[in-house]
Amino acid sequence: MKNKKKWVSLVTAVAILTLVTSACTSKEKEGAASSVAPTPTSSEPAKIRMFMTDSSLPVPGGATMDDPTFKYAAQKTNTNLDVVFLPNGQYDQQLKTRFASGDMPDVVQGWGINGDLLVNDQLVPLDDYLNKYGPNLKKVIPQSAWDAVTRNGKIYAIPEAAKGNTKENRMLFVRKDWMDKVGIKEAPKTPEELLVLLRAFRDGDPNGNGKKDEIPYSARENFSWVENLLGMYGQTQYTVKYENNELIPGIITSNMKQGIGFIRQMVQEKLMDSEFLTNKRAIWEQKIQQDLVGMWNHDPSLSWDWQDKLNKSLPGKGADVIAIMTPRAPGVQNAGSKDLPINKTFVVTKKAKDPAAIVKFFDWLVTQEGQEFVNFGVPNVTYTKDNGKINYNKQKDTDDKTAGWRPLSLNLVGFNEELLKVQLGDDKAVAKLKAAYEVGQKESIPDLLLGSNPFKSTQPEIGELNNGTTSTMFLETASRIALGDKPLDYFDEFVKNYRAQGGNDLIKQATEWYNANKKK
Repeated sequence: MKNKKKWVSLVTAVAILTLVTSACTSKEKEGAASSVAPTPTSSEPAKIRMFMTDSSLPVPGGATMDDPTFKYAAQKTNTNLDVVFLPNGQYDQQLKTRFASGDMPDVVQGWGINGDLLVNDQLVPLDDYLNKYGPNLKKVIPQSAWDAVTRNGKIYAIPEAAKGNTKENRMLFVRKDWMDKVGIKEAPKTPEELLVLLRAFRDGDPNGNGKKDEIPYSARENFSWVENLLGMYGQTQYTVKYENNELIPGIITSNMKQGIGFIRQMVQEKLMDSEFLTNKRAIWEQKIQQDLVGMWNHDPSLSWDWQDKLNKSLPGKGADVIAIMTPRAPGVQNAGSKDLPINKTFVVTKKAKDPAAIVKFFDWLVTQEGQEFVNFGVPNVTYTKDNGKINYNKQKDTDDKTAGWRPLSLNLVGFNEELLKVQLGDDKAVAKLKAAYEVGQKESIPDLLLGSNPFKSTQPEIGELNNGTTSTMFLETASRIALGDKPLDYFDEFVKNYRAQGGNDLIKQATEWYNANKKK
């Protein structure tokens, strides 16, 4: 994926309990605290200290209130901001170090609910604050995103909705102009129909060069960007399934065996890129842009990006990239990729003196005025408005040097068509994105571990569960079967070895969490 980054354990329970001696551990007190009506903020600016990742981008240095961009947001929300950007590549470790030293901020950015802080009673339930001070947040952010940050009936984070309010961040893209050339009118709805399409790409010379060099489907190293092929059968390498009173990784399900078998058939029939297990990103993208690839798997938010690149690399070719629903095998209820309704999140710690002011700050960010700020910056500095029309061009007119980090750091809205039109300046681009988002809103495989911390195995080849990675043992097995080095039934041996070498312990951890938190 390029996978979305998952929230990993920031600090051990012992460390948190040692550092925060004032924590209320009584469940009765916790329930009482969450039902008390929030107290209004004073007229004085509320001080808010926040830890955020720098997203590997140039971010403001020095005092936050000396930065014009943050100063504007602070003035609009009657706050005094102290934002500490931590290096993206070291974000989790930096948080752990700071927490261990007693440095606890009011707000922590993450990618879900921080399980350690929650277990140790260090997070503020936000329901009452949101009901009173967050009407715009409740209106703009979809319920699926709130559900993802709810535990035991209480909301513990302010989520950024997934781009386009999609339910998944992986989908199938296909060259519609190739489909037209080989005479296929409709997108495939089953694995068998997908094979028919891919065979037509292989045999029908859709790129028109007479060389039969077409690659019907291309993917990348480490068995990545094949999620929706596997997802035709209801599981991917990042999902889990409740079966026989266990919550088991998707990689050891019978669904996965079927998915690997399908890819094996693709390889045998030369429907899969022969280099799909070694393709680096640059090579993979180059093949697509050179008019060699008919179908691939990627992020729905990049649907226009793919189209734009092909328009430039194949001028006059009439390339047309569309997103399609994942074909579904018989009997499969949920197909596609893993359900990911949220991107980043913001949790409020009990160190915060004024949670109401924090909620009001984020509530402003999702107003029309706040969204214009997030997307275009400071009025009359990085953009202007003329009779309600926004004038903005970050490359030419305004030289918006904050355009990189600002939306990544502060956006909470999944989709705003009006502002998207201003950003892209192309109705065709907006239509292409909307179409992809509509696909992503209709399909996904439920994430039964949403909100949990990763579950860890002591065996490196088993790896972790629910951290956006997969087992190296699985990668080796899937690759060998797909390439024909091992028969499909070798998968059954892999399942036995996986369980025996540490997988059962991982499954036990996940099942216990699921039974305590999710099972109904």
